[in-house]
Amino acid sequence: MVARLPFSVFRFPILRLRAFVQTGIGEYAERELPVPRPGPGEAVVRVHAAVICGTDIKLLKRGHARIALPRTMGHELCGEVAAVGDGGDPALLGARVVPGISGPCGACPECLGGFSNLCESGHADQTWGAFAEYVRVPASVVRTNLHRVPEGLPAAAAAFVDPLASVLHGWNRLRPLPRGSPVLVYGAGAIAFLWAATARLQGVRCVIAARRPERRAVAESFGADFLDVSGGRPAESGLAPAAAAIDATGDPDVWSRLPFLVSPGGKVLLYGGCAPGATASFDAARLHYAEISLIGSFHSTPGEAAEALALLASGAVDPLPLLTATGRLADLPAFLEAQARGDGLRHAIRPDAG
Repeated sequence: MVARLPFSVFRFPILRLRAFVQTGIGEYAERELPVPRPGPGEAVVRVHAAVICGTDIKLLKRGHARIALPRTMGHELCGEVAAVGDGGDPALLGARVVPGISGPCGACPECLGGFSNLCESGHADQTWGAFAEYVRVPASVVRTNLHRVPEGLPAAAAAFVDPLASVLHGWNRLRPLPRGSPVLVYGAGAIAFLWAATARLQGVRCVIAARRPERRAVAESFGADFLDVSGGRPAESGLAPAAAAIDATGDPDVWSRLPFLVSPGGKVLLYGGCAPGATASFDAARLHYAEISLIGSFHSTPGEAAEALALLASGAVDPLPLLTATGRLADLPAFLEAQARGDGLRHAIRPDAG
Protein backbone atom coordinates (compact mmCIF):
# COMPACT_ATOMS: atom_id res chain seq x y z
CA MET A 1 0.00 0.00 0.00
CA VAL A 2 1.24 3.51 -0.81
CA ALA A 3 0.44 6.37 1.54
CA ARG A 4 -0.28 9.66 -0.21
CA LEU A 5 -0.93 13.24 0.63
CA PRO A 6 -4.48 14.55 0.31
CA PHE A 7 -5.38 15.20 -3.31
CA SER A 8 -5.39 18.99 -2.80
CA VAL A 9 -1.66 19.01 -2.11
CA PHE A 10 -0.99 17.80 -5.65
CA ARG A 11 -3.18 20.67 -6.95
CA PHE A 12 -4.16 18.61 -10.01
CA PRO A 13 -4.13 14.95 -10.99
CA ILE A 14 -0.81 14.10 -12.64
CA LEU A 15 0.31 10.79 -14.07
CA ARG A 16 3.31 12.06 -16.02
CA LEU A 17 5.96 14.65 -15.29
CA ARG A 18 8.42 16.84 -17.18
CA ALA A 19 12.08 16.05 -16.73
CA PHE A 20 15.45 16.60 -18.38
CA VAL A 21 17.22 13.36 -19.20
CA GLN A 22 20.85 12.97 -20.19
CA THR A 23 20.86 10.43 -23.00
CA GLY A 24 24.58 10.38 -23.80
CA ILE A 25 27.81 12.35 -23.58
CA GLY A 26 26.89 15.94 -24.44
CA GLU A 27 23.29 14.98 -25.14
CA TYR A 28 20.13 15.60 -23.15
CA ALA A 29 16.46 16.23 -23.83
CA GLU A 30 13.29 17.30 -22.09
CA ARG A 31 10.99 14.31 -21.77
CA GLU A 32 7.64 13.36 -20.35
CA LEU A 33 8.00 10.48 -17.89
CA PRO A 34 5.72 8.56 -15.55
CA VAL A 35 5.49 10.03 -12.07
CA PRO A 36 7.63 7.78 -9.85
CA ARG A 37 5.81 5.54 -7.42
CA PRO A 38 7.61 4.80 -4.15
CA GLY A 39 8.59 1.23 -3.43
CA PRO A 40 8.84 -0.18 0.10
CA GLY A 41 10.55 2.32 2.39
CA GLU A 42 10.99 4.84 -0.41
CA ALA A 43 9.62 8.35 -0.77
CA VAL A 44 8.67 10.59 -3.66
CA VAL A 45 9.55 14.25 -3.27
CA ARG A 46 8.03 17.13 -5.17
CA VAL A 47 11.01 19.29 -6.12
CA HIS A 48 10.79 22.92 -4.97
CA ALA A 49 14.35 23.92 -5.90
CA ALA A 50 17.25 22.22 -7.64
CA VAL A 51 20.72 23.68 -8.13
CA ILE A 52 23.05 22.99 -11.05
CA CYS A 53 26.49 21.98 -9.84
CA GLY A 54 29.85 21.27 -11.40
CA THR A 55 29.22 17.52 -11.29
CA ASP A 56 26.17 17.98 -13.51
CA ILE A 57 28.30 19.86 -16.04
CA LYS A 58 31.11 17.30 -15.92
CA LEU A 59 28.69 14.38 -16.22
CA LEU A 60 27.14 15.97 -19.27
CA LYS A 61 30.51 16.73 -20.83
CA ARG A 62 32.43 13.53 -20.14
CA GLY A 63 30.22 11.01 -18.34
CA HIS A 64 30.98 9.24 -15.09
CA ALA A 65 32.19 5.71 -14.46
CA ARG A 66 29.63 5.19 -11.68
CA ILE A 67 26.61 6.78 -13.36
CA ALA A 68 24.89 4.88 -16.16
CA LEU A 69 23.02 6.70 -18.90
CA PRO A 70 20.30 7.56 -19.70
CA ARG A 71 19.69 9.32 -16.38
CA THR A 72 17.34 12.05 -15.27
CA MET A 73 19.67 14.91 -14.42
CA GLY A 74 20.32 16.79 -11.19
CA HIS A 75 20.93 15.83 -7.56
CA GLU A 76 21.09 18.95 -5.35
CA LEU A 77 17.53 19.65 -4.27
CA CYS A 78 15.00 20.60 -1.66
CA GLY A 79 11.39 19.55 -1.85
CA GLU A 80 8.26 18.27 -0.13
CA VAL A 81 7.46 14.64 0.54
CA ALA A 82 4.48 13.80 -1.66
CA ALA A 83 4.26 10.06 -1.08
CA VAL A 84 5.85 7.29 0.97
CA GLY A 85 5.99 3.62 0.16
CA ASP A 86 4.89 0.61 2.15
CA GLY A 87 6.47 0.65 5.59
CA GLY A 88 7.30 4.34 5.32
CA ASP A 89 6.65 6.91 8.01
CA PRO A 90 3.35 8.73 7.30
CA ALA A 91 4.65 11.63 9.40
CA LEU A 92 6.99 12.46 6.52
CA LEU A 93 4.09 13.40 4.27
CA GLY A 94 4.12 17.11 3.58
CA ALA A 95 7.52 17.62 5.24
CA ARG A 96 10.11 19.81 3.52
CA VAL A 97 13.24 17.73 3.12
CA VAL A 98 16.68 17.52 1.58
CA PRO A 99 17.64 13.98 0.59
CA GLY A 100 21.25 12.92 0.51
CA ILE A 101 22.60 11.28 -2.62
CA SER A 102 23.62 8.05 -0.90
CA GLY A 103 22.26 5.99 1.97
CA PRO A 104 25.06 4.13 3.79
CA CYS A 105 24.24 0.66 5.09
CA GLY A 106 25.92 1.12 8.48
CA ALA A 107 27.23 -2.45 8.56
CA CYS A 108 30.00 -2.77 5.96
CA PRO A 109 33.71 -2.34 6.80
CA GLU A 110 33.69 1.19 5.38
CA CYS A 111 30.72 2.27 7.51
CA LEU A 112 32.07 0.57 10.64
CA GLY A 113 35.47 2.15 10.01
CA GLY A 114 34.08 5.69 9.86
CA PHE A 115 34.01 5.96 6.06
CA SER A 116 30.28 5.71 5.40
CA ASN A 117 30.75 8.12 2.47
CA LEU A 118 32.53 5.24 0.71
CA CYS A 119 29.83 2.62 1.39
CA GLU A 120 29.43 0.66 -1.86
CA SER A 121 25.82 -0.33 -1.28
CA GLY A 122 25.02 3.24 -0.27
CA HIS A 123 25.96 4.38 -3.77
CA ALA A 124 24.24 1.48 -5.54
CA ASP A 125 20.88 3.29 -5.52
CA GLN A 126 21.24 7.06 -5.38
CA THR A 127 18.92 10.05 -5.16
CA TRP A 128 19.20 11.41 -8.67
CA GLY A 129 16.79 13.19 -11.00
CA ALA A 130 16.25 16.61 -9.42
CA PHE A 131 15.69 18.35 -12.77
CA ALA A 132 12.12 17.10 -12.79
CA GLU A 133 8.88 17.82 -11.01
CA TYR A 134 9.17 14.76 -8.76
CA VAL A 135 12.09 12.59 -7.67
CA ARG A 136 12.24 9.14 -6.11
CA VAL A 137 14.28 8.83 -2.91
CA PRO A 138 15.69 5.33 -2.29
CA ALA A 139 14.77 3.51 0.92
CA SER A 140 18.38 3.57 2.12
CA VAL A 141 18.45 7.36 1.84
CA VAL A 142 15.08 7.73 3.56
CA ARG A 143 16.38 5.56 6.39
CA THR A 144 19.75 7.23 6.97
CA ASN A 145 20.18 10.44 5.00
CA LEU A 146 16.89 12.33 4.63
CA HIS A 147 16.90 15.67 6.44
CA ARG A 148 13.94 17.82 7.44
CA VAL A 149 14.35 21.46 6.47
CA PRO A 150 13.76 23.97 9.29
CA GLU A 151 11.02 26.51 8.82
CA GLY A 152 12.21 29.78 7.33
CA LEU A 153 15.13 28.34 5.35
CA PRO A 154 14.52 29.02 1.64
CA ALA A 155 14.39 25.94 -0.57
CA ALA A 156 17.18 27.25 -2.81
CA ALA A 157 19.47 27.66 0.20
CA ALA A 158 18.58 24.21 1.56
CA ALA A 159 19.50 22.70 -1.81
CA PHE A 160 23.13 23.54 -1.02
CA VAL A 161 23.30 20.88 1.71
CA ASP A 162 25.14 18.39 -0.50
CA PRO A 163 28.02 20.65 -1.65
CA LEU A 164 28.38 22.21 1.78
CA ALA A 165 28.46 18.78 3.40
CA SER A 166 31.22 17.70 1.02
CA VAL A 167 33.23 20.77 2.03
CA LEU A 168 32.72 19.93 5.71
CA HIS A 169 33.92 16.42 4.96
CA GLY A 170 37.04 17.95 3.43
CA TRP A 171 37.68 19.97 6.57
CA ASN A 172 37.32 16.80 8.62
CA ARG A 173 39.89 15.12 6.40
CA LEU A 174 42.31 18.01 6.97
CA ARG A 175 42.04 18.26 10.75
CA PRO A 176 43.91 19.23 12.79
CA LEU A 177 45.18 22.52 11.41
CA PRO A 178 47.09 25.19 13.36
CA ARG A 179 44.63 27.84 14.50
CA GLY A 180 44.96 31.06 12.53
CA SER A 181 47.05 29.41 9.83
CA PRO A 182 46.61 30.26 6.14
CA VAL A 183 44.81 27.71 3.99
CA LEU A 184 45.00 27.96 0.21
CA VAL A 185 42.02 27.11 -2.00
CA TYR A 186 42.86 26.82 -5.68
CA GLY A 187 39.87 27.72 -7.86
CA ALA A 188 37.10 30.33 -8.04
CA GLY A 189 33.91 28.35 -8.49
CA ALA A 190 31.03 28.11 -6.06
CA ILE A 191 32.72 25.29 -4.16
CA ALA A 192 35.82 27.40 -3.57
CA PHE A 193 33.64 30.09 -2.03
CA LEU A 194 31.94 27.54 0.24
CA TRP A 195 35.44 26.66 1.43
CA ALA A 196 36.01 30.35 2.10
CA ALA A 197 32.68 30.70 3.90
CA THR A 198 33.53 27.87 6.28
CA ALA A 199 37.21 28.69 6.86
CA ARG A 200 36.54 31.11 9.70
CA LEU A 201 34.41 28.46 11.41
CA GLN A 202 37.53 26.27 11.36
CA GLY A 203 39.65 29.03 12.87
CA VAL A 204 41.87 29.43 9.81
CA ARG A 205 42.48 32.13 7.20
CA CYS A 206 41.50 31.42 3.59
CA VAL A 207 43.39 32.53 0.50
CA ILE A 208 41.78 31.86 -2.88
CA ALA A 209 44.13 31.51 -5.84
CA ALA A 210 42.36 31.62 -9.19
CA ARG A 211 42.51 32.64 -12.83
CA ARG A 212 39.27 34.62 -12.66
CA PRO A 213 40.25 38.09 -11.34
CA GLU A 214 36.68 39.30 -11.85
CA ARG A 215 35.69 37.06 -8.92
CA ARG A 216 37.94 38.82 -6.41
CA ALA A 217 34.98 40.69 -4.91
CA VAL A 218 33.08 37.44 -4.38
CA ALA A 219 36.06 35.90 -2.59
CA GLU A 220 36.43 38.93 -0.37
CA SER A 221 32.70 38.95 0.42
CA PHE A 222 33.15 35.47 1.87
CA GLY A 223 36.10 36.62 3.97
CA ALA A 224 38.94 35.31 1.80
CA ASP A 225 42.03 36.97 0.43
CA PHE A 226 42.43 36.66 -3.34
CA LEU A 227 45.47 36.02 -5.51
CA ASP A 228 45.16 36.35 -9.28
CA VAL A 229 47.15 33.51 -10.86
CA SER A 230 45.87 34.05 -14.39
CA GLY A 231 49.48 34.79 -15.35
CA GLY A 232 50.50 31.24 -14.48
CA ARG A 233 53.14 29.90 -12.15
CA PRO A 234 55.14 33.12 -11.62
CA ALA A 235 52.13 34.62 -9.85
CA GLU A 236 52.13 31.69 -7.44
CA SER A 237 55.47 32.86 -6.11
CA GLY A 238 53.52 35.60 -4.33
CA LEU A 239 51.80 33.01 -2.14
CA ALA A 240 53.03 32.60 1.39
CA PRO A 241 53.39 28.91 2.23
CA ALA A 242 50.12 27.57 3.57
CA ALA A 243 49.39 24.98 6.21
CA ALA A 244 47.11 23.26 3.72
CA ALA A 245 46.22 23.60 0.06
CA ILE A 246 42.90 22.48 -1.42
CA ASP A 247 42.22 21.79 -5.07
CA ALA A 248 38.76 22.96 -6.18
CA THR A 249 39.46 22.69 -9.91
CA GLY A 250 39.77 19.00 -10.78
CA ASP A 251 42.84 19.89 -12.86
CA PRO A 252 45.68 17.30 -12.55
CA ASP A 253 48.25 20.01 -13.26
CA VAL A 254 47.03 21.95 -10.22
CA TRP A 255 47.20 18.77 -8.15
CA SER A 256 50.86 18.41 -9.10
CA ARG A 257 51.70 21.99 -8.13
CA LEU A 258 50.00 22.16 -4.76
CA PRO A 259 52.77 20.37 -2.75
CA PHE A 260 55.05 23.31 -3.55
CA LEU A 261 52.51 25.80 -2.16
CA VAL A 262 52.37 24.42 1.38
CA SER A 263 54.83 24.65 4.22
CA PRO A 264 57.00 21.69 5.19
CA GLY A 265 54.73 19.27 6.98
CA GLY A 266 51.74 20.72 5.12
CA LYS A 267 48.69 18.97 3.77
CA VAL A 268 47.31 18.84 0.22
CA LEU A 269 43.62 17.98 -0.15
CA LEU A 270 42.72 16.50 -3.54
CA TYR A 271 39.09 17.60 -3.50
CA GLY A 272 38.22 18.45 -7.11
CA GLY A 273 37.27 15.40 -9.15
CA CYS A 274 39.39 14.84 -12.27
CA ALA A 275 38.21 13.38 -15.57
CA PRO A 276 37.99 9.58 -15.89
CA GLY A 277 41.42 8.12 -16.59
CA ALA A 278 43.29 11.28 -15.53
CA THR A 279 46.64 10.93 -13.82
CA ALA A 280 48.70 13.37 -11.77
CA SER A 281 52.42 13.27 -11.05
CA PHE A 282 54.10 14.56 -7.91
CA ASP A 283 57.69 15.53 -7.16
CA ALA A 284 58.93 12.66 -5.00
CA ALA A 285 61.63 14.73 -3.31
CA ARG A 286 59.14 17.40 -2.26
CA LEU A 287 56.76 14.87 -0.78
CA HIS A 288 59.52 12.98 0.98
CA TYR A 289 61.85 15.64 2.33
CA ALA A 290 59.14 18.17 3.20
CA GLU A 291 56.83 15.48 4.60
CA ILE A 292 53.85 16.64 2.56
CA SER A 293 50.60 14.71 3.09
CA LEU A 294 48.38 13.98 0.08
CA ILE A 295 44.78 13.48 1.20
CA GLY A 296 41.79 12.41 -0.87
CA SER A 297 38.28 13.73 -0.22
CA PHE A 298 35.06 12.34 -1.67
CA HIS A 299 31.37 12.94 -0.93
CA SER A 300 30.15 13.25 2.69
CA THR A 301 28.47 11.36 5.51
CA PRO A 302 24.88 11.76 6.78
CA GLY A 303 26.25 13.45 9.89
CA GLU A 304 28.08 16.02 7.79
CA ALA A 305 24.89 16.64 5.80
CA ALA A 306 23.02 17.29 9.05
CA GLU A 307 25.78 19.69 10.14
CA ALA A 308 25.60 21.48 6.79
CA LEU A 309 21.84 21.93 7.13
CA ALA A 310 22.31 23.36 10.63
CA LEU A 311 24.86 25.89 9.35
CA LEU A 312 22.49 26.96 6.58
CA ALA A 313 19.53 27.23 8.94
CA SER A 314 21.48 29.31 11.45
CA GLY A 315 22.73 31.70 8.79
CA ALA A 316 26.35 30.88 9.60
CA VAL A 317 26.73 30.05 5.91
CA ASP A 318 24.59 31.87 3.35
CA PRO A 319 24.90 30.34 -0.14
CA LEU A 320 22.30 32.52 -1.84
CA PRO A 321 24.88 35.08 -3.07
CA LEU A 322 26.29 32.23 -5.16
CA LEU A 323 23.07 32.00 -7.18
CA THR A 324 23.37 33.91 -10.43
CA ALA A 325 19.80 33.24 -11.53
CA THR A 326 16.71 31.24 -10.62
CA GLY A 327 14.21 30.11 -13.23
CA ARG A 328 11.73 27.50 -14.34
CA LEU A 329 12.44 23.97 -15.52
CA ALA A 330 12.31 25.25 -19.11
CA ASP A 331 15.28 27.51 -18.34
CA LEU A 332 17.56 24.56 -17.63
CA PRO A 333 19.22 24.39 -21.09
CA ALA A 334 20.16 28.07 -21.00
CA PHE A 335 21.44 27.71 -17.42
CA LEU A 336 23.53 24.64 -18.28
CA GLU A 337 25.14 26.46 -21.19
CA ALA A 338 25.84 29.56 -19.11
CA GLN A 339 27.37 27.61 -16.25
CA ALA A 340 29.50 25.54 -18.64
CA ARG A 341 30.87 28.79 -20.12
CA GLY A 342 31.67 30.09 -16.65
CA ASP A 343 28.98 32.77 -16.83
CA GLY A 344 27.86 32.98 -13.23
CA LEU A 345 28.44 30.63 -10.34
CA ARG A 346 25.33 28.57 -9.72
CA HIS A 347 21.87 28.51 -11.26
CA ALA A 348 18.71 27.16 -9.65
CA ILE A 349 15.45 25.96 -11.10
CA ARG A 350 12.00 25.66 -9.58
CA PRO A 351 10.22 22.78 -11.32
CA ASP A 352 7.02 23.54 -9.38
CA ALA A 353 6.91 27.02 -10.94
CA GLY A 354 5.76 25.66 -14.31
